[in-house]
Amino acid sequence: MSIEEKFPLESAIINLVLSHRSITTKRIRALGLYPGQDVILLELLDHDDCLQNDLVNALGIDHSTVTKSVSRLQRNAIVTTHKSTVDRRATLVSLTSKGRHLAQQVSEIWTSVEQLGFQTLTPAEQTSYLQLMHHITATFNQADQAPADSAPKS
Repeated sequence: MSIEEKFPLESAIINLVLSHRSITTKRIRALGLYPGQDVILLELLDHDDCLQNDLVNALGIDHSTVTKSVSRLQRNAIVTTHKSTVDRRATLVSLTSKGRHLAQQVSEIWTSVEQLGFQTLTPAEQTSYLQLMHHITATFNQADQAPADSAPKS
């Protein structure tokens, strides 16, 4: 029995994520961006001049990863950083005009990939797919919050 047959849900999720990441990465790399920088730019496009910690929380990624990505973006004049006037320990991140232009291009890429993924599905199938994915995600998140000793024993 193949892994796909034995674990169909996991295989489907992994294959989808890998396919999405492959096509998205090719397109953002053409802009001179590294994977992961695209989501930072998308977040800043919606919430410019935000706290670096807010980026960490919004994106659900490690603080050191955000710090490294922001530094790289800053070196390329895509973002600027400055200390908060309210809390000098806090760093605010803002798009430059170059960064805003790139963020808009990233948004167009994400929109086109989204359209590509749904192009062969009817609107009803799209809605159903999203509802199922949200339901499965909620189930996983709920199980993740359960105490470790409640996991099934083999």
